[in-house]
Parts: sequence; C-alpha cells; structure tokens
Amino acid sequence: MSIAERDYRVLTVGLALCAGFAVVYSALYPGPVAISSAIVRDALVFAVLAIIADEMSVEVSDRVTLSAGNLPILLAIMFTGRLPAIGVALAVGLWGAWRESSRSVAAYNAANYVVSAFVASLAFDALLGPLNVQLDQITVGLLVAGAVAAVTWEATNLTLLSVGMRVKYRRAFRAFWRGEMPPFLRSLGVLLLLGLAIAALYAAAGIIAVALLFVPLFASQYMFKLLVREREHVARQTELSDQYLEMNIGLAAAMVVLLDSKDEYTAQHSAAVAMYCRDMATALELPEEEAEALHFAGLLHDLGKVGVPDAVLRKADTLDEREWEFIRQHPEKGAEVLSHLAAYQEVADIVRFHHERLDGSGYPNGITCDSIPELSKVLAVADSYHAMTSDRPYRGARSSFEALKELRMMSGTTLDARYIEILAKVLRDKDLAYRDGTSTDFMGEYERGRINLRLRGHAIADVSGLSASRQEDPAAG
Repeated sequence: MSIAERDYRVLTVGLALCAGFAVVYSALYPGPVAISSAIVRDALVFAVLAIIADEMSVEVSDRVTLSAGNLPILLAIMFTGRLPAIGVALAVGLWGAWRESSRSVAAYNAANYVVSAFVASLAFDALLGPLNVQLDQITVGLLVAGAVAAVTWEATNLTLLSVGMRVKYRRAFRAFWRGEMPPFLRSLGVLLLLGLAIAALYAAAGIIAVALLFVPLFASQYMFKLLVREREHVARQTELSDQYLEMNIGLAAAMVVLLDSKDEYTAQHSAAVAMYCRDMATALELPEEEAEALHFAGLLHDLGKVGVPDAVLRKADTLDEREWEFIRQHPEKGAEVLSHLAAYQEVADIVRFHHERLDGSGYPNGITCDSIPELSKVLAVADSYHAMTSDRPYRGARSSFEALKELRMMSGTTLDARYIEILAKVLRDKDLAYRDGTSTDFMGEYERGRINLRLRGHAIADVSGLSASRQEDPAAG
C-alpha cells in the first residue's frame, strides 16, 4: 500500500467518524422540525427523486455534469430537518458507490454527502429565528436561508472533495479549485435558482406538487441525455471518417513518394507545382477549402503515373502513339484513386481535368473552356510552367522568362490568360530557387497541408518516415 493510499484511508475513517457524529448529534438535537410520518414520507420521496436524478445525470463535457440530484437534498435540508436530510444525502452517496472501484472512495463520498448535508442544515436552522422563517409560508427569509444552505452545501462538498484529491492524488488545492471553480459556480447557480423556486412550490403546495414538477424535469433531462449520446455517436463517426480520410490521403502521398523511385522528376515536380498552386490561391484570395484542395491537387496531380510503365516515364525520345496513350490516362487514373476520398472529391475533379485545354486539344476528354473547372485551369498553368523550367530526358530546362513568354503565347488558346498573369505576379521579385521550383520539396509541401488541416480540426497521415527510408536507400531511383 502506498503512502498516499494509506493517508487517504486514514482521512476516510476520520470523515466517516465525523459523519457518524453528525448522525448522532442530529438524532439528539433534531432541530426545529419535529420528525413525523409526513416528514419521513417526504424524506423518502426526496431520496427517490435524488437517486433518479443522479442516475440520469449527463456529462456535458470534461468536469461538467448536468444533474438535478442536489435539488432534493436541498429541499430535504430546508423542510425535513437534520436527521431526515442526512438520510437523503446518505442514500444518494451510497447509491453511487457501485460505480466506484475503490471501497475507500465510495465510503469517502458517502461521508462527504452526510457531512455536507449536516453543515448545510446547521446553517439553515441558524437563520430560521433571526429571519423569522415559517416553513409553510413563502417569504424572503425562507429564500435567503435556503440560498445560504445551498451555498454551504456546495462549498462544503467541494472543499471535502478537494481535501480527498489532495491526499489521494497529491493534487494541489490551487490547481483543483482553478479547474473546478467554473463548474462549481454553474452548479451553484442552478441550485440557487431552480432549487429555491421548487422550495417555494413545496412551501405553498406540498410534496405532491414537487414530485409532479420533477416529472417534466426528468423528462427533459432524459431527452438531453439522449441528445448528448447522439452527439457522442456522431462525433465518433466523424472521428472514424477522419481516420479513414487520413489513411487514404496519406496512402496517396506515399504512392507519389514511391513513384519517385520510378521517375525522380515526379516528387520534386509535384512539390513545385503544389507550391505555385498554394501561392496562386493566396493571390486569388480563394476560400480556405478551395485553397487546400488546389494545394493537394498540385501535390497529387501526377499520382496516376503509378500505372505508367517505367520505360515510358524515362524515355528520352519522342513518344509513339501507344506510349502517349499511357500518358493520357494518368489524370483519369489519379482522379479515380482520389475519388475514394469522399471529403476530397474536389481534389479528384481538379486532377481529372488539369490536362484539358481551352481549345479542346487536351486530355483525357477533350473538353473546352467553361467545361473545365476553374481550379483545374490554375493547376494547368502551374504544371505547364514547372514542366518548362525543369530538365527532362528529352529536352533541357527553359528559363523562367522563357517559360512565361511561352505561356503567354498560349494565353487564351490553351491556357487561361488570367491565371498566367497571376502566376507571373507570384513569380515577380522571387529568387531563382523559387522560380525553378527547387526552394521546396515534396515532404515540405505535404507537411504544410497537414498543418493547415490540423488548424481546421482535421489530420492526415505522416509519411515522412517513408520519405526518409526512400532517401536512405542507396538503390532507390
């Protein structure tokens, strides 16, 4: 047994002795309310209501639980006298014992309820004379005394709880109260407002009216509990969907990294195109969702080349018609893979049409102008620019100036003039490394996408380990 556990058991025994003293004292000095069959009946009703309320409590969020369990205890403190009120509190404390795995914790909680009810009843009884309170009349004095009892109950209960946390878990008082003060104030507010309203009803109409009032209260609490469960279910389903998305988009990125072993041009080209797409999206002031989709489309636009034979990807001569057929298929194949990402269907559409041209000379479908998605037109410009400024087996790289000049010759015929000028604006005043696309790399762009999605509450897989192993493999490429 640890020192903390031993100390906690000693504390539990001490608090249980205090609870026993409270019971004996209340039996000897029952206070201003004489015990009768009606009082015992009302106490039993309060105990049942408190247990039902405790069973129907709803955990709204961390450290915040919605429950009406304290209301019957407050009513018992105000109207049944000390000993019956302690009995109600003990019943609630013992009822929750089955949830605790530790007997000492269950005993401590039950003793806490008893002592808190006892202290609150003393505070309430002490105000009856000075405030001239009549329990069968609704007066300001009754409500003030009830408010004091409510504050005393909550404060004593939470103080004893903080002591138990300090001894058992070594949690500092300051840390405990800093974390528990907001829930404490909310609980106290509900207890004061609703509790005193029900107390006024009891004073005017008796136990039957109170019991009937708790019926719609429990019904609303039960409906709220169902709503919370449904919310948790939806949140779990959303989490599973995000995990599925994370796995698939991470797999797509991993496929591009692996494709780089077949064609070393692919990963660096994809990174550069993604960088240009990202900065063009900023210049265009696109919405966050569209900017992210465009960035990922740039990163994954050549994914379909996984199915292209190595000989075709690396061929230094002019491709024949059969070999061109393989190349023309890669946008459709890449889009087909990405189409399985339900939340990123727009990425698939951007990739599918990024080789289409305004005059219908593109592929795979040969569509024209307005039939081509706008983001595909942006990607087409970024892709064409970097293809021109990169070394390929069949030709050398053009300069940025030459590439822009050639793009402007295509302006309005095959590529959208607006996006060509946006790219020119982005490239203006940039250094040579940015202009030729070497200022970034695939994993750098992928990480930027991951960070953006985390900021929006999503996450995607980390494939940096795969990239690292790819770079460390001397046989790769």
